Amino acid sequence: MVAEDTVFSVLYDKFMFWSILVGIFTFGWMFLAMLRYRDGVEPDTSHLDHIEVGSFPVDRHHTTLEVMFYVLPTVIVAWLVVLALASNTAVWDFDPEDEDVHNMTIIGKQWFWEFQYSDSLTWEDEPGITGIDVTWAGTTLSVASTNAAAVNMTFVKDDGTTGTVELDQMTGTASMAEAYNPYLLSTVEVTDADGNVLHTWMHIPTDHVFSSALSEDMILPCDTQVVFEMHSMPHDDSNPNYVGVQHSFWLPEWGVKEDLVPGIEGGTYMTIMADDPGTYPIRCAEYCGNQHSLMVGQVTIVAAEGMDCAVDTGVKKTSDGSTGGEY
Repeated sequence: MVAEDTVFSVLYDKFMFWSILVGIFTFGWMFLAMLRYRDGVEPDTSHLDHIEVGSFPVDRHHTTLEVMFYVLPTVIVAWLVVLALASNTAVWDFDPEDEDVHNMTIIGKQWFWEFQYSDSLTWEDEPGITGIDVTWAGTTLSVASTNAAAVNMTFVKDDGTTGTVELDQMTGTASMAEAYNPYLLSTVEVTDADGNVLHTWMHIPTDHVFSSALSEDMILPCDTQVVFEMHSMPHDDSNPNYVGVQHSFWLPEWGVKEDLVPGIEGGTYMTIMADDPGTYPIRCAEYCGNQHSLMVGQVTIVAAEGMDCAVDTGVKKTSDGSTGGEY
């Protein structure tokens, strides 16, 4: 479902409200004047010295009304400017050091995206929907399920370690002795008898990189402000004089994009706050070469562990960037 309460969607609704209000007043006044002063209708001139159809009275006029014709439109335009600037502030006014912010580094290369995690992210499918809850803490990996179709639990670590355990069909639970490592990409999947995935749990460590060249999605938490630091870099570093080309990171779902400018050491910044879970497109909005059309990707919005995308909650990060439960 397309997010309907993102900042620019709200801005559109506000602009539409004021446009309709101004339109009703303007066209109402116009049609009233057309009916009252149309050709063939003799106006009442008893209270005026002179009147001519199609022109303002010159012998006697309403100074206050004439001034308001200039003042009111000026006030409305100024108010619309304030609304627009407030939306810009909401998108580009942020503090990357805020502990409640999820930081990402976006690298644009020729011709793919790299998504580097400056903060770790632990997430899973919502237990209230799947009926399955995975817990991995310390040296124990366990699952509790009320989903009758759940049969197996399988984990995979980035170092190649893997394992599978069957769920007890009487209790819907399973556990195994396996140490949790916050520095490794770890994935747990609960499947049915046919191998179909019913529930996914994943830990993405700090500095892990996903790449659109490998058809990997960028995964972000819902209801959390995400700050992107963006850089354009060459795919081949063999030529020190080549700094890459300009890209533009575009997220159509949230109506925002920002240029990735080669040679800028500090990069450029952009922020979003996703509210609806789902998978949405990533595009490059700046022509960057003969394979510009390949600069595509996807962002998947998930519920961080301990969160529910249906409510405004958050996950508190510890000093090492790992999640530490709800706050």
